Amino acid sequence: MISFIQWSQGGVVLDAALTEVVNAFGADCGTLSRVWLNKGGSRVAARADTRDQTISRPLFLSFTNDVIGPFASKPKKGVVFSLKDHGKPVNEFSAVVLDWISHRKLHDILFVCLDNQGCEIDFLELHFAKGLEPGWREAIETIAPEISEIYRNRRAGLITEALSRQSVTTIQRAVNDAPLMSLENPAGLTRAEWRVCVLISRGLSQQSIGSELEIGPATVRTHLKHIYGKTGMENFHMLARRLVSIEEREALHGRHNQARA
Repeated sequence: MISFIQWSQGGVVLDAALTEVVNAFGADCGTLSRVWLNKGGSRVAARADTRDQTISRPLFLSFTNDVIGPFASKPKKGVVFSLKDHGKPVNEFSAVVLDWISHRKLHDILFVCLDNQGCEIDFLELHFAKGLEPGWREAIETIAPEISEIYRNRRAGLITEALSRQSVTTIQRAVNDAPLMSLENPAGLTRAEWRVCVLISRGLSQQSIGSELEIGPATVRTHLKHIYGKTGMENFHMLARRLVSIEEREALHGRHNQARA
């Protein structure tokens, strides 16, 4: 908590403060992320992982949108949600979420609502690889309102700076290094955006994508705009060239094989 308070006043970087929080709660890893309801997406401001990343896949994305579903649109500040108790039914999880839970052998994920500004909600996300000790979750729920208050009283500009730093460095590097259609989903595509990319990889035009998904041209353009922003692609032709590459097709083919297994 001391490190988190220091961050709120600009004393330490957010990643360092989050690492202390993750360790204090006995979590395996965690993120602090911002969810935009009007965009249907999210972006990670900070991440912390206690595992040796040379032998275990590191935490890269926020799973808030994928896991807690309708709860994402109406949480109160300081409220804690659990994947096990409040999440979507497991059969509604995306392949990306299921693969992550299996890979890290997760017992539960807790989501703490730090701030809710309507269409813009900030979450602390804690991943636990083993069962919580008796009373531990209740302790987190007790202290969550205090964490939320510290967060909301932070010095202006700290989250904007953190989001910008993560976007420009770690996130973009991962997008460049990994196939967009891999299980890691490095660009953080939503389910709708993923479907658009799958159709592009099959050679469909913007008009054909709209017909296939039964959505209008404006909706297709909106999805593409978000995809461009997340992937660093400048236009449809650049995105299409990447998605029809051998690397992307192999990543998507492997994903479908795992989903059928």
